[in-house]
Amino acid sequence: MNAVAEYEYFPKMTFKTLTYLLVWVSVLSIFTSTDAFAQRKKKSRAQLESEKRRNLEKIAETKQALESTQEKKEVTVGKIKAIKEQISSQEEQIGLMEQDMELIDMEMQDIIGAKNNLEQKLDTLQKEYAAMLYSASKASGKINKLSFLFSSSSFNDLIMRYKYLQQYTDNRKSQLAQIAKVVALLRERQSNLEGKKSDKKRIISAKLTEAQYLEQLKNRQTEMVGELSKKEKDLRNEIEATKKSVNRLEASIANVVAREIARKNRERELKQDRDAKLAKSKPQKRINEKPKKDLDDKDAALGRSFAASRTRLPWPVQRGFISDRFGIKEHPVLNGVLINNNGIDIQTSTNATVRSVYAGEVKDITEIPGLGNVVLIQHGEYFTVYANLRQIFLKIGQKVASKETIGTAGESGGATEINFQIWHNSEHLNPEGWLIPR
Repeated sequence: MNAVAEYEYFPKMTFKTLTYLLVWVSVLSIFTSTDAFAQRKKKSRAQLESEKRRNLEKIAETKQALESTQEKKEVTVGKIKAIKEQISSQEEQIGLMEQDMELIDMEMQDIIGAKNNLEQKLDTLQKEYAAMLYSASKASGKINKLSFLFSSSSFNDLIMRYKYLQQYTDNRKSQLAQIAKVVALLRERQSNLEGKKSDKKRIISAKLTEAQYLEQLKNRQTEMVGELSKKEKDLRNEIEATKKSVNRLEASIANVVAREIARKNRERELKQDRDAKLAKSKPQKRINEKPKKDLDDKDAALGRSFAASRTRLPWPVQRGFISDRFGIKEHPVLNGVLINNNGIDIQTSTNATVRSVYAGEVKDITEIPGLGNVVLIQHGEYFTVYANLRQIFLKIGQKVASKETIGTAGESGGATEINFQIWHNSEHLNPEGWLIPR
């Protein structure tokens, strides 16, 4: 074979080397797809870990609430509400663990799939590289590089042959580097897979422990309910007394709200009369003159900003958990007895400070038997109510800022607990949907 024929043989090899680039593009697509999948999983993982962390905090708070009442041997409604909430949080924690295992299974399947693809690509790369070496060895037996260069028909031909040889050498080096990267990635995937298997074993063990603890809590709850149900007459009397207190509170708040609505309506009517008289006395008033903002405008703006803060209001206590939720539900001890809550009850630590959830003005302070001291704060057309306070540090008419201290939490049902309500004019709202999720 002459030099020109050998030269024609080598360019055929250059077309073959293009396949290496295509193979490497497919490998890169694996990197990209697995990284994108990892990002999606990372978001799901981050969300799950956040939920687990918040739930563990809630479990710790309910445990603390129960431990703080251990000195009082008597079983109370407050204790039962706390253990009921702890059971709910414990069940949620087990559910989150099950979600965690499902997510790990999905992650493992993804790793296995990526690992299998990489093994296939590695096999393809190795075969292609072996074919390249075999072709190169056949060619080198017939012609060496110098004779290949010196057999050039022209200077341009020489340059083209030199570039070809350089490209061929670079392709071989690149092929080796690509194989090394795939091998490294395979090792990483295998390590990740082993880590996920260990995580799953750990969660299975932890779930078993949590399930055993949940069973203990349920047994304890059954004992406490059984003990307290023996005092059914006292409980029914307590429910009736609480109903009267709640009715007094609702009537008191409704009166204040109605008074404020009537005041705003009177101010609005007076303003309209003044504007009408002013328009008659000054018919040539400048069209572009901007009207001054009055109190009604400020109240409306405050109400709009309060409404925009839904799900972002701070809690009225720094630490605590919801021990009784909004609306009608069964009594925690007595079967067939329904109770209603116009807000939510929040158990907290002894002597905990209570704070305003938003800027506003104190419109009413009253004391109601069975509900302690009550503070009503207005935020435009919205009102927040803080009941069962032991101490109050404010006075009627005082302006308050968000998170400003109102007073300290009182005791109810054998636990430190406050009642928190949100009203939109005369409508009761569920406060749980307004507070920052915990």
